[in-house]
Amino acid sequence: MSQTTLILGEALANRCSQVLYRCLEEVGSTKGALYLRPPGQGSFEVVSFYGWPRGTRPPVSVPEGHPLLVHTQRVRRTYVVNDASESPELAAFGQGGEWPRYLITPVYLAGDWVGLLIQRDRIKGGTFEVERDEQPTMAICADLVEALREFRLYGSAPRPNPLQAQAPAPGDTTVGSSPMPEGLPTASAIIDEVAPVAERLLPPAPVTAPLMRTQDTHMPSTGPSAQERMYGFQEAKDGYAALPWEADRTLSGWVAPPPVNPERKRGMIPPEQRVYFWEIAGLLSQILTASAVALWIEDPEEIRPILAYSTLPLSPELQQQILAHATFHLPTVREQDMRLITRADMAESPELTGAFSTYMPLLLNETLQGHDLLMVFRQEDHSFSISEIEAIQKLGRVLGLYMQEARLHERYHHAFLSVSHRILQSSEGRLPTLRPHSLATARLARDLALRLELSTEEVEAVSIAAILHDVGLLMLDPAMLVKPELTVEERKKIRNHPELAAVFLKDLRFPFDVVKMIRHHHERWDGHGYPEGLRETSIPIGSRIIGLIEAYEVMTSGKGYRHPKGHRQVLAELENEAGAQFDPRVVAAFRELMTRKGELG
Repeated sequence: MSQTTLILGEALANRCSQVLYRCLEEVGSTKGALYLRPPGQGSFEVVSFYGWPRGTRPPVSVPEGHPLLVHTQRVRRTYVVNDASESPELAAFGQGGEWPRYLITPVYLAGDWVGLLIQRDRIKGGTFEVERDEQPTMAICADLVEALREFRLYGSAPRPNPLQAQAPAPGDTTVGSSPMPEGLPTASAIIDEVAPVAERLLPPAPVTAPLMRTQDTHMPSTGPSAQERMYGFQEAKDGYAALPWEADRTLSGWVAPPPVNPERKRGMIPPEQRVYFWEIAGLLSQILTASAVALWIEDPEEIRPILAYSTLPLSPELQQQILAHATFHLPTVREQDMRLITRADMAESPELTGAFSTYMPLLLNETLQGHDLLMVFRQEDHSFSISEIEAIQKLGRVLGLYMQEARLHERYHHAFLSVSHRILQSSEGRLPTLRPHSLATARLARDLALRLELSTEEVEAVSIAAILHDVGLLMLDPAMLVKPELTVEERKKIRNHPELAAVFLKDLRFPFDVVKMIRHHHERWDGHGYPEGLRETSIPIGSRIIGLIEAYEVMTSGKGYRHPKGHRQVLAELENEAGAQFDPRVVAAFRELMTRKGELG
């Protein structure tokens, strides 16, 4: 360990980051920074932070004797600074904000002051309040201390055994209303079997190659709605046609950093994010004269479309001009990979033609992984006024904050997907067919959820639930699952696998109703399913989707049948069961989805 810099292992750093993000969810702080004191030193070193864009990051260290440390040591508890004008010691933490407000908490371990948690600026404005914000902050600090104990950063407290932590109490045989078989392992125990134990205080390993999304985890989805227009270029086109204008390269000296993954695939923008941008862009167009407002959303693994809003439909030349301007700011993105999704308020009106004479680019959420780019265009040849620039910047901050929250939501979703895949990997030795069946079901279930225009949260819940829908089979004897003929008692045991899955996953705190979807994916529309005999809309929509997709996947792959059935034959059988086993609306949407997939090859 260096004498001046706190070096954390990647596992501990990630753990601290996961806990720190709770400040956004539970306290409402748009920015947070965690500092730890290296053992034997007086200064505090930054470990993790969020919310600060590049160029305005919090200080990397707070030296011993700094007024902030002196005041915090004197207070020894959470305190607020809602007026920082008389607190010069906080000036280094206030960059990028007009009226920064702070919630500052010392972190103690066994009576020793080991950390400093600094939160800034509530999501919806307003001031911090100790009475309201201290309790959730102390809970977050307690989890931070637990992380330090586990990794033995201070002292030598033994790391808790996850198997012992999850073991049921003696005599406890129920979880809610579900029976818990004796000796039933938990999801955390399965993960512990296949996940290496993190080393203590090791420097992060050097990055030799960027991480890429594997084919198994990539799930294609539907594009924009019928009200939105798609615009792009053929793969063979090498560049843009000659345009009667030149990009104003004096507007921004900024050059985009190289993408994390130069082989990024084409991605999509969730419906909620598109709708939110349409509303912000429409409001901006009402405040000032703007012919079009465009947004590029950065993603390290995908090249997402550019969103372009306008009052009148944009001609192909104007759409091409937007793409050309974006390409100037994104030199590492190939032109043939760029796409444009347009939305016009007066879609039936004649197209807007000509060329844009003025535009203003504004960077949002600039990070190490990239940035978001907002561009405002007008055809009039006059610059934006100071009041117009201020309006663009203010709405840009609102949009940027929303995108930060959306990214955090996606990170959580990807984390739960990773956990789900890790659980499936543990099953390959005992039940080798479970993983391919689950992944095939998950891909189609997600596509069908998008086809039904479910919300982003519901789509994500369906994705995770479909991956884990048969995880309860891991609790059964593998030899029984491959028997050609089953006894009545064996069939009863297999029918119990949705409830076993619910017990198995009870310790994973999914932010969606994943466990409920899994528990009821064998219910029937007519009420003759199991485990509770729910009927029609009382069955979760995710369960209805997974039940239909699983039936399709089983019949087309041959599982449970002597020979796999043909695509058309299976679709016909599913339609025959519409209104009996399956939700008729889900069946109709599935036929439309498969027809579209057939048309697209």
